[in-house]
Amino acid sequence: MAATLACATVAAFLDQPVWAAVAGAGLVIAYWALEVLAWRSATRGDFNHAVIAAVGGAAVRMGFVLVCLVLIGVLARPAFPTAALSFLAAFTVYLAVRLMVFAGEPAAPRGAGTR
Repeated sequence: MAATLACATVAAFLDQPVWAAVAGAGLVIAYWALEVLAWRSATRGDFNHAVIAAVGGAAVRMGFVLVCLVLIGVLARPAFPTAALSFLAAFTVYLAVRLMVFAGEPAAPRGAGTR
């Protein structure tokens, strides 16, 4: 949400279409929601189901983002760069936050136990 506001502020400051900045950064929120759905689906089955849900979910997420960006490019060509750059900026922040959140938990050692 903060990345969306930052993208909209920068777009307004640079005299670019604010709606395109909000749409581009908002795609990251949609990406995150689709990721949550894919991981919830992956936890409900066996290993093969989890792999299919993870790989299929990744394809669906990126496909959704690409289709939305292409639609913006077709319907409002001058707004496409703003939407694409806003998506990239917000997605970079999203990935950095995910790395920081998941890097804090060390994995438990396997196979080595006390006797």
